Amino acid sequence: MADVLCDSSSIISLTDACLAHVFYYLKEKSGARFIVPKSVVKECVDRPLQIRNREYRFSALKINDMIKDGILEKVDADVSGRMRELEASANGIFFARGKPLKLVHEGEVEMLALAEELQVRDILMDERTTRMLIESPLEFKAHLAKELRVNVMVNNRSLERFQRSTSGMSVIRSTEALIAAYERGFLKHFDQFEKEVAEAALYRLKAAGCAISFREIEEYMKGVA
Repeated sequence: MADVLCDSSSIISLTDACLAHVFYYLKEKSGARFIVPKSVVKECVDRPLQIRNREYRFSALKINDMIKDGILEKVDADVSGRMRELEASANGIFFARGKPLKLVHEGEVEMLALAEELQVRDILMDERTTRMLIESPLEFKAHLAKELRVNVMVNNRSLERFQRSTSGMSVIRSTEALIAAYERGFLKHFDQFEKEVAEAALYRLKAAGCAISFREIEEYMKGVA
């Protein structure tokens, strides 16, 4: 792993699942550099520490520790202009009943614009929509048509612009970060229960918000040693 741009969705999933040390382990073992924009820090740390509801303070404090420890590295870059262009492209790809489907929001657009600006190819993100737009937009079109029960049209020009902008980008989910750590020995102290703990952790990440199916978890476990 090299530079990885991290979205709040995956950071929160790993932290809420008590797996924040995946970041520490991967940084140590693979030299990965985990980068976070200011908006992610605001969402994961600043906002939860300011609200009265203390339910989210524990995760916020743990994430703040990762920033203080240099495990998560804050970056400040003005990509507002590029964000507008990307948002127009992404939200102009699919149409239903003659109206564009707004699928990508400001947070995800910022991640893509920042990845472009910093020339980072790996994005850690648990959000499903953006990942499918990048990896398999036509499959996503079929999913939308089935879910909405309408005919979904594609604006090929918008799709081509979006694909040019995201060409070469790879979306990693929190589950895949866990597997990467597992394959490097992250859970070896569990001895003969190592694989069972890995499987339980994948299910815990799903419960914490990672967009992964039960079938995918089964396939993961078939592929690991």
